[in-house]
Amino acid sequence: MCADFRQVLKNETQADHERVDGLISLIDLATFDGFIRFLAIHQSCFRVMRDLVTTESDAWSSLDEMVRRIDADLATMGTSATVGVVSDIHKPDRLAIDYVIEGSRLGSKMLRRRWLTASDPIVRQANAYFSLAPVPGRWRDVCDQLSNIPVHSERAGTIIEDTKMLFALFHAAASEPVAVQRRDVELAS
Repeated sequence: MCADFRQVLKNETQADHERVDGLISLIDLATFDGFIRFLAIHQSCFRVMRDLVTTESDAWSSLDEMVRRIDADLATMGTSATVGVVSDIHKPDRLAIDYVIEGSRLGSKMLRRRWLTASDPIVRQANAYFSLAPVPGRWRDVCDQLSNIPVHSERAGTIIEDTKMLFALFHAAASEPVAVQRRDVELAS
């Protein structure tokens, strides 16, 4: 039986993915400072990724929507936050970007449950990012496209390396301190 490239990609990048998940799982999304940290990491990485893709693509639209929603959440919390990330990475294969984006949307469903335990009303009010639902069928489409890539092709090798590069971007951002500027906010009634 011939190996499916989607499974090969998952296996080849699993350690990279777990390194990122290990750092993100340490963040308490139910607290003000923890949620800001989570948002800043994702905002920084999604901006870098957005700047690497064509503006007419589904990936650009998804990344732009996620950045705008994170911006809205940070504004709701009365903050701006930044994380230093390496921005001189090369343009990845579009399927590497799609794999990371759509995988993060699925992961956000689980992380949302942790965020919902917040007792801080400002954190609960910052719900734009976690209210963004995955595009129906998009993950399946990405998986199908990956499954059609020949396992030993040059493109397969490129997608693996590019996916590892994107996970390294998130790992670097999650390893950095967050610079936060705060202002007073009023709770919506």
